[in-house]
Amino acid sequence: MKAALVTGASGFLGGNLVAALCRRGVKVRALVRTTSDLRRLAGLGAEIVRGDVCDSASLREAARGQQVVFHAAAKVPDWGPRREFFGVNLDGTRNLVAACQDAGVERLVHVSSLTVLGLPRQGAAVDEQSPYDASPHDAYTASKIAAEKLVLAANGQHDLSTVAIRPGAIWGPGDPSITPRIAALLRRGRAVYIGRASNRLALSHVDNLTLGLRLAAEAPAAAGQVYHLTDGETVTAREVIDGLAARLGTARPHWSVPFFFIYAAAAAMEGVARLLRRRSPPPFTRYGVRLMASDCCYDNRKAERELGFRPSVSFQQGLAALNP
Repeated sequence: MKAALVTGASGFLGGNLVAALCRRGVKVRALVRTTSDLRRLAGLGAEIVRGDVCDSASLREAARGQQVVFHAAAKVPDWGPRREFFGVNLDGTRNLVAACQDAGVERLVHVSSLTVLGLPRQGAAVDEQSPYDASPHDAYTASKIAAEKLVLAANGQHDLSTVAIRPGAIWGPGDPSITPRIAALLRRGRAVYIGRASNRLALSHVDNLTLGLRLAAEAPAAAGQVYHLTDGETVTAREVIDGLAARLGTARPHWSVPFFFIYAAAAAMEGVARLLRRRSPPPFTRYGVRLMASDCCYDNRKAERELGFRPSVSFQQGLAALNP
């Protein structure tokens, strides 16, 4: 891989991916919006270009001359109007696929999400053959399902090969979303366990994920494929919360609350936030509760077999490196 475009380059995943590619000598073009904070990209040596996935003209210009495109841009937070999720996650992806085809890009690596499978709570093992969530509960999941289907359908058209990568909850130093939210609840003494908190979570450390993305860009057999990329460890919700509490030096939660009670409380908080027209999410959201209560074993073996993917950062190593 000689030249690569990264969308969403100013974000958590995008910035780490740009850094990883630059260290390997790849000529990286970083697509950022005019309002983006560029501190993550400072000094990396990447070419900074302004644009937006909702602006087709800027995408065509950004994709010109690129061998690989990594699509990390997305509306990720679990809060906001449905039209915004579909505008960015689906329409923006459609625009990027067209730009890649017009520019003669060889491969598009699309960052999807394991939430497309619906965050199961039954403890089953699932792989890339498992069906999509038939009735998505939130706009983020629905938009990511539609975008992934679009990307896979584009494989082989206009000489473009496409790959969809499904990470779990992306974490690591600089995580702007999941870790800070749990840390804030712990510091205020408001964190609780959902049920016994023995459910297994799907985590994807940002260093492990960037490795997997690079491998997906380079493996010929990956064309038209979907891959699960998690840290490959069995980590429970209790271990995550307790580990973060120890890292912060705060007390562990004192209470365990049944899923349906906390889910109802999150729904009520969302209702109040919408009534008050707040742009920031409430302390609990239904998506966040479902994410922390999910219980599933996501199978990495396809990525291990076809990409040579081996996670390099363990949960304990990643936890030690956090500065929440």
